[in-house]
Formats: sequence, C-alpha cells, structure tokens
Amino acid sequence: MNIYVNTYGRSNVNLTDGEIAKKIEQMFDLRPKAIERTLKLRQPMFSETAAYGHMGRTPVTVKKTFTSHYHETKTIDIELFTWEKLDCIDKIKKEFNI
Repeated sequence: MNIYVNTYGRSNVNLTDGEIAKKIEQMFDLRPKAIERTLKLRQPMFSETAAYGHMGRTPVTVKKTFTSHYHETKTIDIELFTWEKLDCIDKIKKEFNI
C-alpha cells in the first residue's frame, strides 16, 4: 500500500507532506484485509447501501433477518455506512497536535 499526500502547501500542521503520509501509515492499518475488517465489509449490507449513494450517509445499526431452506432463521445486527463513522477524529487530532 502506498500513501501519497499533497497539501499543495496549505497544510495546517508543521509537517511536510511526506511526514503526514508517514503518520497516517503508522496510525492506520491500510492492508486490504484490515480495511475490510475495520469497515466490516463482509457484512450483508449491500442492498441498503446500494441505493441513494453511499457517501454522506449517517452510520446506523439495523437488525436483519435471514432465512434459508437449509439453515435456521437468523437475526443479526448490521452496521451500515461504517466508512462514515467519525470515531478516529480524536486520534488524528492528538497525533497531529490540532
């Protein structure tokens, strides 16, 4: 994975673009499997996220019931729009002293 940052000289922190990229690389595991796990992309959520665009939506948790001819009916909680969560803001602010 390669991280490229270009602030066009307008960074609000006293770091070079390369230093910002290094910090991002240290803060987040950006390997494909880790991204899949962090964003819970293996959850069966695609019918809900396929309509009306999938950016700028509010993350919510819903209950989904699955039925099968071969297995018992199962109801599970599914997180939708996990990529919209703001749970890393404090971590980022702390790391960049902002």
